[in-house]
Amino acid sequence: MNKNEVKKDLYKSKVNAKFSHYTSGNLYYNVELIDGVYQFPISTIEVGPTINTDYSELSMYETETIKLSSDLGTTDFSNEMKGSDLNRWISKAIDNNEFIKIK
Repeated sequence: MNKNEVKKDLYKSKVNAKFSHYTSGNLYYNVELIDGVYQFPISTIEVGPTINTDYSELSMYETETIKLSSDLGTTDFSNEMKGSDLNRWISKAIDNNEFIKIK
């Protein structure tokens, strides 16, 4: 399904997305659409700047920083919520080929 078909189905059917699990910084939700059940991730973290932990700046070892994703804003994530409320992340998942049909 393309993005527009998914959006239409979500608004038309008013289906709820159901929380599946959390792993590696991602919330995973499942949503049942007209042609099957799909799973998609919502990233809760983002990689920040890489820093050199040796203040002399002579070290070749650098550390990646991780912070809470700014994309989350003040969104409340529940066990079950309207699929249309998650459109922003569903669109991202479709763009990144992470909107996966599981049934």
